[in-house]
Amino acid sequence: MSIPSSFIDQLLDQSDIVDVVGRRIPLNKKGSNFWCQCPFHDDSNPSMAVNQEKQFFYCFVCQESGNAIHFLRRYENLEFVDAIETLASSAGMTVPYEKNRSEKSKPSGLVEKAVKFYQANLNEKIAPTAVQYLKDRKITGATAKKFNIGYAQDKWDGLLNYLGADKSSKELDESGLFSKKDDRFYDRFRGRVIFPIRNIKGDFIAMGGRIIDEGEPKYLNSPETSFFNKSNELFGLYEVKELEKNISSLIIVEGYMDVIGLYEHGIKNAVATLGTAVTPNHVSKIMRYTNKIFFAFDGDLAGGKAAWKAVENTFPIIREDINIHFVFFEEGHDPDSYINEYGLKAFQKLLDESISLSSYFLSKVKEFNLETLEGRAQAAAFAIPIVNRINNSVIKEVYSNEISKLCGMDIKTMDVPSSRAIRQESDHAIRSSSNTPVRVKALINIFSALLAFPAIAQESLFDELKNNSKFDFLFVILDLYRKTPDIKPSRVIESLESDQIKGYFSEAVVAGLELSEKNALKLINDCMDILLKHQKDREQTLKDKYNVRSITPAERRDLQQIILKKQEITDDDRIWLEKLSSKQD
Repeated sequence: MSIPSSFIDQLLDQSDIVDVVGRRIPLNKKGSNFWCQCPFHDDSNPSMAVNQEKQFFYCFVCQESGNAIHFLRRYENLEFVDAIETLASSAGMTVPYEKNRSEKSKPSGLVEKAVKFYQANLNEKIAPTAVQYLKDRKITGATAKKFNIGYAQDKWDGLLNYLGADKSSKELDESGLFSKKDDRFYDRFRGRVIFPIRNIKGDFIAMGGRIIDEGEPKYLNSPETSFFNKSNELFGLYEVKELEKNISSLIIVEGYMDVIGLYEHGIKNAVATLGTAVTPNHVSKIMRYTNKIFFAFDGDLAGGKAAWKAVENTFPIIREDINIHFVFFEEGHDPDSYINEYGLKAFQKLLDESISLSSYFLSKVKEFNLETLEGRAQAAAFAIPIVNRINNSVIKEVYSNEISKLCGMDIKTMDVPSSRAIRQESDHAIRSSSNTPVRVKALINIFSALLAFPAIAQESLFDELKNNSKFDFLFVILDLYRKTPDIKPSRVIESLESDQIKGYFSEAVVAGLELSEKNALKLINDCMDILLKHQKDREQTLKDKYNVRSITPAERRDLQQIILKKQEITDDDRIWLEKLSSKQD
């Protein structure tokens, strides 16, 4: 069942998001936006803005955003097609499902066909190395079949030839199964064990591949498509729902093999994120199916960071009826390796002895020296912004009281920074060390100017940032506006990988900044000066640290990169590069 994209665009053009939201939640007009309490987290304050001009909504607390279709999907827990039907019915329109188009010709149909192809390849004759790999990981044939595990041969056109030449370039491009270079398509997955990914309905929507021989990356996922968003999907959730109608609990792990390894040992309620940290969307989705959640991440530094990210993304949407626990493994172990080495009983014991969300959070607060005034001040400064992200008033009150006791002060009477100021970076786009409010505001202002005057994307104003990988996201946005000046904001957001940048762009959409073209150009120039000045300040700071012998290896590499990415390298720069390359200071 396929709906033409042209109809979806027409439907959005003829629908008013203010009417869609207003029928379900009371709205109040203030400035250029309508405001309401956000239905996607527990909050008594009007934190969600609905912009009629841009046909877009954005919550300033939980960062949920999108068009009318996305709102309906989230608010009424609908699948995409169901949301289209609901919106079309309200608009008095009939959904024109495409005729004479078989299910297999849809991009998702190509994925399903690819799954069958890869499954057929997983045998001793074609893929002895892959079969041995699964045997070494103690995965039986029955379990491999349950998860539709397959193998992609190390060929550039194995899948391409299998699908046949009758497939259009558009279908191949939209499927996420191929790479494209010089107008030619190549198999994306080569020499990898394939783990197909289903949505909650059971449709195959993407896949992950684990390399067998040497090579990088170790794991490769399908890119995001119109039907696959890694920030929303969880590997194994469909399989859990298939086995258990009423899910008593879910275990959230990091990898495909963790889910499959646990399943092999009888733990059949594990799901995995898809190469990304736990997002608020993940947590919201999980909470639809169970009220008992275990986070069980790898016993390494990355696993510790993933656990803390889960805390940050859980706090804004936590409810009284939700029980969240954390399982921590010893260094070098993950859920799969632990259960293989110690067995089911030992793993179950870890679950029974897991740490509650509150205990985990408070243990971090107690790491400060609470015996001293300085330590209590540091603990309060750490805890207050995080507690402030809690939107459930009851839970927030309990946490506030506990932190007040520990720190010996009433934190409820203290000014608390906004949640936006303390959000951690989700990727390389903007490092936490450089995330100042002024810099963030500069980015939002640039986005606002582009939204007001898309033609600015053609200007050379941004050339100075071209060689700085931290700003790759900016050039993604610029390229979109260069190709399609009237592109909808929601389409731009879909093209961004960073949740952080998505939030900033969404904020710019609802900000509705009124500018003349002349002022927009001046604003961008001023904001560029801020971003470039930060880079210069960073360079000088690192040089100063080098001179007093307090620079870390990571900072040394950072300084090297700053110098190397300059458009012109001076003699002084060359001296510094020699210093930084030397093993002796």
